[in-house]
Amino acid sequence: MRCPTALLFVPAASAVTALWCAAPVLAASPPQQQPPRRPIVGAAGPVVDASDREGDGFRRVTFSPDGDGRDDLVTIRARVTPGDELALLVRPVSRRSAYLPLPSATSTLTTVVWNGLRKDGSRYPDGSYILHVCDTTKRLCSSGRVLAHLRVITVFARRATGVSAGGSVRVDIASDRLGPFTLDLVPAVDAAGAGLGAVEVAQPGWVDYRIPNVPHGGLWLLRVRSGTELGHFPLVVHEPELPLADPPRHTALVVYPWLTWRAYNMFDENRDGQVDSWYAHPTDPVVPLYGPFEPATTVPLLEGREPNPGSQAAFAGWLLDHKLTAQHVTDVELGRMSASVLAKYALVVFEGHTEYYERSTYDKLLRYRNDGGRLYFLQGNSFYGVARISGSNVTRLSYRYRTPARSDFGLAVTGFRVCCWPKTIRPVYRLAPGAVETLPWAFAGTNLRDGDSLGIAAGEVDTVDPKLSPPGTLTVATATVPAFTPTSLTRETPEAYIGTTPYPFEPAWKRPRRIAIAYATTGKGEVFSWGNTGFLETVRLAASGLQAAERAALDRVALNIWLHLAR
Repeated sequence: MRCPTALLFVPAASAVTALWCAAPVLAASPPQQQPPRRPIVGAAGPVVDASDREGDGFRRVTFSPDGDGRDDLVTIRARVTPGDELALLVRPVSRRSAYLPLPSATSTLTTVVWNGLRKDGSRYPDGSYILHVCDTTKRLCSSGRVLAHLRVITVFARRATGVSAGGSVRVDIASDRLGPFTLDLVPAVDAAGAGLGAVEVAQPGWVDYRIPNVPHGGLWLLRVRSGTELGHFPLVVHEPELPLADPPRHTALVVYPWLTWRAYNMFDENRDGQVDSWYAHPTDPVVPLYGPFEPATTVPLLEGREPNPGSQAAFAGWLLDHKLTAQHVTDVELGRMSASVLAKYALVVFEGHTEYYERSTYDKLLRYRNDGGRLYFLQGNSFYGVARISGSNVTRLSYRYRTPARSDFGLAVTGFRVCCWPKTIRPVYRLAPGAVETLPWAFAGTNLRDGDSLGIAAGEVDTVDPKLSPPGTLTVATATVPAFTPTSLTRETPEAYIGTTPYPFEPAWKRPRRIAIAYATTGKGEVFSWGNTGFLETVRLAASGLQAAERAALDRVALNIWLHLAR
């Protein structure tokens, strides 16, 4: 998967608003005090959070621009040269920088204020921002930095495994708002819904929350509300009607990609000026196993959500529409499940983008499959990077590294090939010769024929490798992604890693790439892979551009495969 955009230093005067200001608040400096060559940051506020400690080259502050009159502003006191033009350099951590012009300095001691709001009154996304005061006349910025954490309300549970109805979890609400707060549980398929198990919490801090009696398992969201402000945190809830360790025959086990969610979290938990994703610091490939999620969004329903919430909602809706009952766990929980319990499940479904995995989980699934278990991959780019859980951290051990004995192809029959092409490119899958005849159960109830389209490639997509995919792998459908010129937002890092050691990797955009949907019988088991991270969203959403009849056919095929593999 592509890395977050590299740090850039980009003037953005055309987008600057009047939300920043510089004004003298103290008397002019004594005559004997010479103006500094570059601005010097002397102090900053507000200091309201336990992590607002000075050190590591930062003055750390936390603010919440929600208009309640408490901690709404970042204030920086600086020494500057009177008469020079000033600007504030703001950089969301691990992302693009921008200059924001300020009025000319009128005295040596100046106060710079940021209210964290855009010109239209909306606020910038929650997250950490590195700030420098700059003298644009001299083209010099302060060496001192302020790390401002914008946070209105955050909720999280220290949990990486599923929870059960009636159980209790410790939940942390972080906010400068006075309360009370409302805490409840809402399904991922309807994040704006009424919710269950609502309780009132008087003030921020830790609270025990009892999981209410849910009508079905799956991905649910802890939701905290304070007025119009929202925060969320994903929780995988076990199916209440199925015993986890002793499921009835034909039960499917749905696995949610917790490790991959943590790898793509944009939160800067340790306030070091880098997001926790190891894509921002590949030579220190460690991310926290626990903690809030902080996506770069200002959409209230997405605040605090896991990466790729659209695909999670698509799967949740698909499951409910077809009245499919399954047990639900995280990949961390799967890793702790005994082989004897796993063998009781007819089918293991990877509903999300399971890019990172523990080696022991890979080996366990390989034995499960070869002994007669069945695997169903509803997304692409699965089992690509090896990771290790050590206490409360996750360490990436390898990335884009394959061997004949262990690879994404070896388990999922397809392996990652390409991502992130321009929207003007629209690869269409076509059914391969003989596919319908060979897999009649997959296409029952449809009028699909060899050569017909089988949806579009979206997101990150896979292919079949004759050397690494299991012998006898059937290519069900193929498409071609042509060579393309990536943008700064879609460019893949041309490196792979073993531990912290990089080695060259040819980016996919340099030449055309053949991609595939595939099926295999291998050992005593079976595997089907759609090889496409956007698959269910293209099926569920008219915005994908597919006609309703084609989406209905794809939906039927996806259901047929589930029912066949769970037989």
